[in-house]
Amino acid sequence: MTPIRTATNTVLAPVTVGPTFPQQLPAIAITPDGSTAYVITNAPGLTHQDAVTPIRTATSTALPPITVGRGSCAIAITPDGKTAYVTNMTSGTVTPIRTATNTAQRPIEVGRGPCAMAITR
Repeated sequence: MTPIRTATNTVLAPVTVGPTFPQQLPAIAITPDGSTAYVITNAPGLTHQDAVTPIRTATSTALPPITVGRGSCAIAITPDGKTAYVTNMTSGTVTPIRTATNTAQRPIEVGRGPCAMAITR
């Protein structure tokens, strides 16, 4: 992943986000305070668990990946920044992530093929 400093349109050093099978449309969500970007990284094949890699935006530092379900394709963060939700298309689940600790919570069964996410206040 290559960050860009928007104030100057300057390309920064790339950030490695773990072993990935690049998504056609990368899924990234940023906390409301701008401190952390969460990037979905898909494992090769449909039998492996995917992950979400948190990145500290101030330092472009990747933190340890957070294991989520299979076929992850969308991520959204609550307006208070406390929880990120990841859709897992192959698993038929949504994985909540507690952003304060970067830990995955128990997946929520939602049925076949979830691949979009929106959160309202």
